Amino acid sequence: MAGDEKKGTISYRLYCSMKCFQKPSSAPEQKHGNHTETDRQKKPGGWRAMPFILGNETFERLATFGLLANFMVYLMKVFHLEQVSAANILNIWSGATNFAPLVGAFISDAYVGRFKTIAFASCAALLGMVTVTLTAWVPHLHPKKCEPGGNHQSPGNCESPTSMQLGVLLLGLGFLSIGTGGIRPCSIPFGVDQFDPTTEEGIKGINSFYNWYYTTFTVVLLITLTAVVYVQDSVSWVLGFGIPTVLMLCSIILFFIGTRIYVHVKPEGSVFSGIAQVFAAAYKKRRLKLPDNCDGEQQVDGIFYDPPIKDRFHHINKAPSYQSV
Repeated sequence: MAGDEKKGTISYRLYCSMKCFQKPSSAPEQKHGNHTETDRQKKPGGWRAMPFILGNETFERLATFGLLANFMVYLMKVFHLEQVSAANILNIWSGATNFAPLVGAFISDAYVGRFKTIAFASCAALLGMVTVTLTAWVPHLHPKKCEPGGNHQSPGNCESPTSMQLGVLLLGLGFLSIGTGGIRPCSIPFGVDQFDPTTEEGIKGINSFYNWYYTTFTVVLLITLTAVVYVQDSVSWVLGFGIPTVLMLCSIILFFIGTRIYVHVKPEGSVFSGIAQVFAAAYKKRRLKLPDNCDGEQQVDGIFYDPPIKDRFHHINKAPSYQSV
């Protein structure tokens, strides 16, 4: 009987290890000659991949910040919204855009990987930019100009946007939020993946990558708060939105051109998945009675605890329990 229980414990531990701890992407692969498969995959990348990665992130920011910097003026002048309504739309969109990277990071780490996440998110951002640009370009996608004597500050003589026009606008903003949620959390890790952190050259490359990353961030802010805003206000909203859209398209083309250069790291799972599994298991076993004396025993009253129960985090001690059959 003791032997069967021991076998059950070992089998359960192996099962948990396979489910909770996936094989790291950096683990050694089968050798080909004198080099491992991982070494062969890491030979490309490096600084040859940086123009594509930095360009993609730079143009995504240029598109998003170019909208954010002057978008309230666009809503009030072109869509004839009151300041409160325009501010509500802008705040909701900003909140969704800042929350989306959390979801994008989870999906990237747990399921699809960074390259596919950036590729999908870049296409979504482009769709968002095209949609928003169309709202300024196509007459049927925005209200008519105010009648003489009316302006955006007194919209009594101005036509309000229809549900369809607002829907198209919000659809474009939604695509932009999806794009931001996939690009921002993956761009830095994907860039770091192109260097080998175990070598001195790789460490220097990572440090330089961070410098260039934040330099481009500053340049984007300067451009969006000066040139892009000036074009939107003084020249044309269509041109002011169209320029970032074209740049976003160029960034996607550049990103896919570098596909054969990149180092592709497989998803390794997310820590949030393991945390969720623990709480789910603890909830399912909520009716299980724990022993009064938690002294680190492995087996109590025929119930196994792997790892052994402790006084700390007593409320989730039921999660690692299982009963021998």
